[in-house]
Amino acid sequence: MGEFRIVMEETDYGSAIFADQTDKKFDTQLLRNSMKKKLMSEITYLISQSSYPLNEFLTRMLHRYQLENVVYVIEALKKNRGTIEEIMRLSDPLGDFPELKNVQPVDGEDYASLYQQVLIDLPIGNYFRKFLDELIASASSDDHVVLDTKFVSEVMRDKEPQEIKHHLQKIWLQDFYKFCSTELGETSQTIMKDLLKFESDFQTMQIVENYAQISKADGAMAQSERKKYISKIGYLYPERYEMLNSANDFRGLQAAVVGTQYEDMLSRVRAVGAESEVESRGKGLDEVTNEELTRKFSMAFEEQFHYGCFYAYVKLKEQEIKNVTWLADLVIMQQPRNLPGWNKVIVPFMYHADDEIDLNQ
Repeated sequence: MGEFRIVMEETDYGSAIFADQTDKKFDTQLLRNSMKKKLMSEITYLISQSSYPLNEFLTRMLHRYQLENVVYVIEALKKNRGTIEEIMRLSDPLGDFPELKNVQPVDGEDYASLYQQVLIDLPIGNYFRKFLDELIASASSDDHVVLDTKFVSEVMRDKEPQEIKHHLQKIWLQDFYKFCSTELGETSQTIMKDLLKFESDFQTMQIVENYAQISKADGAMAQSERKKYISKIGYLYPERYEMLNSANDFRGLQAAVVGTQYEDMLSRVRAVGAESEVESRGKGLDEVTNEELTRKFSMAFEEQFHYGCFYAYVKLKEQEIKNVTWLADLVIMQQPRNLPGWNKVIVPFMYHADDEIDLNQ
């Protein structure tokens, strides 16, 4: 890792990102957090030096990461993974905010009180308020359900963290899309609406793929459940909405996007197989969608005088951090340089299909 440190110290990250590392073992989780802390400091500085609507735009952009942190902290406390301080050290620095420490363990799994008394008062409380409203609305047609605090506690106890996160992401995405559509200038509106529609479509495709296995076991339940998480913005809505929701496997997903700009993208998805990710030459859906999003965010810089460049910058920096930590893992594992894993980094500003980079050269 000595050479790795030398290379990184010559970048704008400098040697500070290694301050938390010990001599015994190099920890890529600490490396990732250190790099994200630097990115967060840049965003915080921009917010402090800007006025409306840019400061509000950047603040709302961070709400997504704050929501993920709250869900992570609640789940970690539920499973007794440590104190709130220990858990927060492992949370995403991009989602850090002072009130996060107010999230505390609940007595007797009383999640209704947690959401109604603690989360509602957070800076991102309006998302949780909408989340609870949607939960109650979905059950209001059932005469056998008593809509009280006990109902909320039972629903929250039974929900998986990923389900809560998907639901909150949908609410955030729709809220942020509305803000960009009404509060930004014309060019910023055009760029941001395009980026958010792409993200919404990719999120929908990933949700459909994730629920494909559940559909095989209980198709009606899976289709009903994933409808809650599919955002109603994007280029696939409303024309492909029903086809996407009825897709029970990857072929069904491919059929749902035939004739759209995503048809070619899904054709590049290949099964990873039994080998490890480092050894496989195949590309999963996540990898292919990340490639397309990186290309899209890179192209946002083609236009001038718009807020989309701030959003795209953060997204590209996140991908850069993924690239660095992935390569750090390969160095730590001492993987042979001829394995395909060394080329599984996604490089920004590569617009064309033939723009490929081989790190072995």
